[in-house]
Amino acid sequence: MENEFKKKSTHDINSIIARVINGENVDCPKCGSVLIFNDVNSGKHPGIFCPNNDFRIMMDFKRNDIGK
Repeated sequence: MENEFKKKSTHDINSIIARVINGENVDCPKCGSVLIFNDVNSGKHPGIFCPNNDFRIMMDFKRNDIGK
């Protein structure tokens, strides 16, 4: 089961990112808790995180990407 979780497709990950950034409540694919989005203005590392530390997507923004 752990291997299945690790084999999330790029499409699945991109779908999670798009939905969370658009303000949807998206459940963690592992535990079902609602994922948290930290944007560049949050004061924390930008990314999408499970409150139970079961799932995370770290995001890296270049200076010229901000504000587009």
